Amino acid sequence: MDRMTKEDLRRRTGEFYTPLPFAEKAIEYLSRTIDIDWRSGNFRLWDMAAGSGNLEDQLPAEALPFCYISTLNPDDAAYCQKIYPDATCFQYDYLNDDVDFLGKPCATGSLKMPENLAADLQNPKLKWIIFINPPYATANNYARDKSQIDKDEVSFTKIQALMTEAGMGEVSRELFSQFLYRISLEFKNRKAWLGMFSKLKYIISTNDQTLRDNFFKYKYESGFVFSSKSFDGCKANFPVGFLIWNLAENIPLESQSVALDIFNEGVFKIGTKTLQAEKREEFLSKWINRPPATKIFPPLSSALTVAAQNKDRRDRIAENFLASFMCNGNDFMHQNRAAFLSGPYVSAGAMSITPENFAQCMVVHMVRRLPKATWLNDRDQFMQPTKTLPAEFISDAVVWSLFAASNQTASLRDVLYEGKIYQMPNNLYPWLLSEIKTWRLPEKFSEQLSAAQDRYAALWLAEHSAEISSEAAAVLSAGKEVYQKFYAYFELKVDAARWKITDWDAGWYQVRMSLEKLDNLPAAFKVLSEKLLPQIYELGFLRDEVKYFEEDFDEQ
Repeated sequence: MDRMTKEDLRRRTGEFYTPLPFAEKAIEYLSRTIDIDWRSGNFRLWDMAAGSGNLEDQLPAEALPFCYISTLNPDDAAYCQKIYPDATCFQYDYLNDDVDFLGKPCATGSLKMPENLAADLQNPKLKWIIFINPPYATANNYARDKSQIDKDEVSFTKIQALMTEAGMGEVSRELFSQFLYRISLEFKNRKAWLGMFSKLKYIISTNDQTLRDNFFKYKYESGFVFSSKSFDGCKANFPVGFLIWNLAENIPLESQSVALDIFNEGVFKIGTKTLQAEKREEFLSKWINRPPATKIFPPLSSALTVAAQNKDRRDRIAENFLASFMCNGNDFMHQNRAAFLSGPYVSAGAMSITPENFAQCMVVHMVRRLPKATWLNDRDQFMQPTKTLPAEFISDAVVWSLFAASNQTASLRDVLYEGKIYQMPNNLYPWLLSEIKTWRLPEKFSEQLSAAQDRYAALWLAEHSAEISSEAAAVLSAGKEVYQKFYAYFELKVDAARWKITDWDAGWYQVRMSLEKLDNLPAAFKVLSEKLLPQIYELGFLRDEVKYFEEDFDEQ
């Protein structure tokens, strides 16, 4: 049935049907967590986004007479009724149907939901299990009367209207959040548990802070996590969790520790992962002081490309501008959106590096770039440090950042933008003039040095030379060899026109792209990386270390 459903429709509505082995595992966790006695008749189960009924496949036979299985698609509802004849299966739009009657008395038969469900919802003695894999789509509008549902239109629902009125903001655009919002209203003050398959972002993402602050404050009971690739048709690789929440107990997520078992695609338990919800004020993205950007300067979309034609462009820099730090988002999913440029990044999510925030920007860049992104940490947030940063750690981070591939600074001259000519020096150049004057340089660069000034990064390294570790010193030494090689072979092997190299202070992007090999630098850089990585956890930048079982560690 899953494969018969049109994949384009599934993608637009965010529907990916739960793999049967993980549905079975979820029922196992529910049984362990909740003392369920189906024969007593005191329990009811409702799956409001059942699709083709995969979640219910492994339920015990005695549970089905007490199950409500509803779904948006009439064909799915008919299919579920065929394979679960003892359950109450029906077509139902949970985000629109009967929303006007939530929390209000209504006459019998005035609701779209079956009368037995309406009666059970009014029975205070019943205990409820919400067993659900809600859709993941995020959008702005919803066209209920279209045969082909556009993903840009799926989330304009009656529940979204209620959430907007309640000031929920951006989180109201997500169908997943809309399901949670109605569930929170429908089962308020009831004995109920929510067993839900979902992404983990509602626990840790900055955009879901409104959800956590306003209504999702439930006690975590148990759960597990696995890769999204286990879903047929889902090409992305991110963590999907099945978590059980006690809706009768009101506890802020920030005060809880969410411990999850990790399962591989074969449904074997391979480790544990602990999540800790944190306030967005503690996120690393809030750590750096962002100076106001007031001066016009050519915006860049890459190391060498001036993006003058973009309609929505950021072309302002702060006073004492050194470089631009592109730092979109605050989680591993946005890890590749952390980089340095010599002009303002053309789009949103960047800031000006100045002498006042230079060291912080270098540290944040290293912290966001060094740890390896995996499917399991996709939504993990980078946090502000919990300890004072040692001077050696800061200098190590500066050196690491100066020679990272994501340092895309360049030296560009006579840049035309909006009818004016701009000079774009490389302020992250690491060598003092007094030193490079002793090197073998092309004649035109030697002539430029007579009127040149030391760049900020070189001055910073000189000022903090006593704090530079042996590992960082090895990177600087290997980096110096690379720069000397670059200058020595400049006139013979470097394609200066291609990489727009005209001046002595060539950016690290221009230098490394001009050379086939970086000689000893990669090995020295690796040693420094291995030193810094555990400190990222020790200093509190990342709060979750996944613990794999020893026998499976090599496989991971």
